[in-house]
Amino acid sequence: MLATLRPYSDAWWAVHDEIEAENDRQLESKLMICRRCAPPAPREDVTGSIR
Repeated sequence: MLATLRPYSDAWWAVHDEIEAENDRQLESKLMICRRCAPPAPREDVTGSIR
């Protein structure tokens, strides 16, 4: 589809962004990160102290 459009035109970018969004959706549906591999979520009460 991109080959039929003028490179880097507004229409080209719209199609490109949609293709990239679909690729991201497909990857997210297949990607699984286990709880041990993912970094812990930051706590709200962290002050950054070095103690």
